[in-house]
Amino acid sequence: MGSDVAQSAEMQGMMDEGTMPMMPDGSAPAAPESDHMGGMSDDHGGMMAHDEAEDNSNKSFGERLFIWLGKLHIVVIHFPIAMIVAAFAAEAFGVARNKPDWRSAARIMLVIGALGAVAAAFLGWFAGGFYLYDRNLILTTHRYLGMTVAIGAVLLAWAGLSRFHHGRSEERIFGILLALLTIGVLVQAFLGGTFMHGGMNHMNF
Repeated sequence: MGSDVAQSAEMQGMMDEGTMPMMPDGSAPAAPESDHMGGMSDDHGGMMAHDEAEDNSNKSFGERLFIWLGKLHIVVIHFPIAMIVAAFAAEAFGVARNKPDWRSAARIMLVIGALGAVAAAFLGWFAGGFYLYDRNLILTTHRYLGMTVAIGAVLLAWAGLSRFHHGRSEERIFGILLALLTIGVLVQAFLGGTFMHGGMNHMNF
């Protein structure tokens, strides 16, 4: 009994610090039941409440839909990451080699990546729960950085298409903003990885 309580307390601390490894569907590993762990899913949201083995047959359609949409977040997130990073690479190559076609492709990829970022941010609220603040600071940062990236991607995609269409000359400004957006995407991906692969040290070499 005492060991179960100690293990529960240790897992609670890992949750609060963002060092708890997460399952592929966004859930936490099973822990011994105790009062200390009770209500944790309410505080941290759906990202930590999904249980792969849980039987949802007794839940309403709305509850099952909510859980299902949260699971789609993990499916969608990789697409905007890849497209936005690739857009920056294409833009950098196009500027370095004076290849307008590459810069045009970068804008198209950015538009697709922006749409994916909006979808990922939207589904992220179902995965993490509709909370304005979480006890887990990493989850709170991940939540709002994701919103910032999605909004920034949409605005930059619109500006890139508009500027390219009118033949404007703010290539350097666009490139700098795209680089900042790419950095934001990579930081966001790193933070998301902490929930899946064991905390802030999951990228240790």
